[in-house]
Amino acid sequence: MDNTYWMGKAIDKINSLETGVVFYLKDLFDGVEWKELPVGDRLGFGKYFKNEVLENSIPYVRYIGKAQNNSAQYIKGE
Repeated sequence: MDNTYWMGKAIDKINSLETGVVFYLKDLFDGVEWKELPVGDRLGFGKYFKNEVLENSIPYVRYIGKAQNNSAQYIKGE
């Protein structure tokens, strides 16, 4: 899996979100596109994305915890 490619797509989508929007990683991709990835790739990219957020490598995005479905939630800030 090319994390750089997927991160670029995620950041493009994040840039189009309004401030204050709470989202899951899968929300940043077309449903079919995300679902076609093998589960291991989705989990691996999810960990990579979360680490990038926690290291402040993605501007204006904060990790806010896990949802009831155990998915990581993020919020776009200013």
